[in-house]
Amino acid sequence: MQNSQFSIFNYQLNMKALIEKYFEGETTLEEEARLRSYFNSGQVDEALKEYQPMFRFFASERKISVSGGFDEALLQKLEPQANVVKMRTWPRHLLRIAAVGAVLVAALVFLQKPNNGQSQQVAVDWSKYEITDEQVAYDETVKALRLLSSKLKKGSKKAADEVEKMEKVGKYFN
Repeated sequence: MQNSQFSIFNYQLNMKALIEKYFEGETTLEEEARLRSYFNSGQVDEALKEYQPMFRFFASERKISVSGGFDEALLQKLEPQANVVKMRTWPRHLLRIAAVGAVLVAALVFLQKPNNGQSQQVAVDWSKYEITDEQVAYDETVKALRLLSSKLKKGSKKAADEVEKMEKVGKYFN
């Protein structure tokens, strides 16, 4: 009696591992067939009942097929539309010339400096922003270096995460 309970428990654990493998996309066709037969059998473990409707849906969709003359009927409906007269389009070189002209006009408009006869340049007095106290300068430098350190840590963590993602994707290309 205990041996049969152990084998049922072992089978259920195997199905749990197999469903996880299925959702990771690593199952073979034979393993997928075992999953289909398990979930369509009606004797599904309570922990795996949530997946049963999905496999029943797959089974019902597999039975659906199109009628025999579907391809021909579809082609007959599409063929009259294939004879629609296309509007005459500009040749490509004319479109390219027009695009270059538009870029040049935009560059002229946006890059022209307004010249009202007055100079718009104003000198900035940077001396009023200069720190003269050594302790304040030290504190500001420490703040700046801490900010830089936190940004670099975030960047290195982001880079490590991206490398990890690429390694996961790379296993499919080996």
